[in-house]
Amino acid sequence: MKQNQQTRERILDAADRLFRQFSYQGLRMKTLADHMGLSRKTLYNHFPGGKRDIWKSCIERQMRDFAARLFLIVDDTDRDYVERGGAILDIGREVVELSYGPEGMILSGEDQEFFFSELKSRYVEAFTCFFGEGIRKGLLRKDLPIRSLSEVMVTLIVVWGRRDSTLMEGEVKSLSEFVETVMFTGILSEEGRRQSHRLVRGK
Repeated sequence: MKQNQQTRERILDAADRLFRQFSYQGLRMKTLADHMGLSRKTLYNHFPGGKRDIWKSCIERQMRDFAARLFLIVDDTDRDYVERGGAILDIGREVVELSYGPEGMILSGEDQEFFFSELKSRYVEAFTCFFGEGIRKGLLRKDLPIRSLSEVMVTLIVVWGRRDSTLMEGEVKSLSEFVETVMFTGILSEEGRRQSHRLVRGK
């Protein structure tokens, strides 16, 4: 069982690199098998759904990793809140680049609706906890509908990267810039603005 899991992870490691190199459409199962020195039968034994199954598994693994890193930041309540907000934005930039960049996995796939799927609730939970803490500390506005705001944050990330998205047609060209200049500007309290300016000046 452990050996099977190790082989599965090796396949995903290789596929992750090759999807970026060849794109979803361009990568063939034979290319992946030859690259790994495995038979196509072995690939299908681990991923019965073939290339589509492997692609989904690569996305799921990435999203689990990002969610775990996000919760580490959210749970680190002894660390400065504003600094943690910056770290969350850094993860957001990384998610967008890895998923929607020139070699991103979402652009490599045929179905962008799959993004987040089962993991969406974990991201919403993390944002809800973080925003709630910000309200308690007086850094965010007290009247924020934090659950709805968290849903909006996650939905924006999903919608932003779609090929037919109109969000990129405005003056703000990147998701991270939109979050920083538009969304966070609207949710910070006066104290939160002072704290965020302090962080910027300290860089």
